[in-house]
Amino acid sequence: MYSQKMSLLASTPVPHGRFANQQGFTLLELIIVCLLITVSLAFSVPNLRQALVIDQLAANSRKVMALIKEVRNLAAQKQQPYLIHFDLDRKKIWYQQDVPASKEEKKQEHHHPSIQFPPSVRIQDLQIGTTEKKTSGEVVLWVNRQGYLEQTILHLADDQDNIISLIFSPFYRTIKAYDTYISLE
Repeated sequence: MYSQKMSLLASTPVPHGRFANQQGFTLLELIIVCLLITVSLAFSVPNLRQALVIDQLAANSRKVMALIKEVRNLAAQKQQPYLIHFDLDRKKIWYQQDVPASKEEKKQEHHHPSIQFPPSVRIQDLQIGTTEKKTSGEVVLWVNRQGYLEQTILHLADDQDNIISLIFSPFYRTIKAYDTYISLE
């Protein structure tokens, strides 16, 4: 068997001269490919940068929606009211039980997840019910033990002034999101 392989290798012609190195690319082909890659990157990088910034705003709005749904479900499940805190200056949202029943629950209230927005995303304003819009300070949203809350609208914005409006309905579990500024009035 070994001798058969050696005879096959020996009978394979080995190219000589000009055609000995036909497996590579020419310099012109490599230059054209590099030029095409450069042109495509020049057009895609600005769009990619904008998409990453807008995606950051959308990702943070999805986090807020998930947190609100979680609190509403917890309130209905445990039959306990909850408070959702919006710190507009520090760009942070967290929740806690309204009135902890025992010392053990007081210790556990600090373990609830919170949202800290990145520097490029901010809370533009927040309106709960018919109160005036708040642009600074801390605002507290009360969720009753059935998971109901007042009609609330939260506006998130980024550095390029893209806005996402989140509307929390009192009785519906769905949260409506719009990519424009929406007012309750």
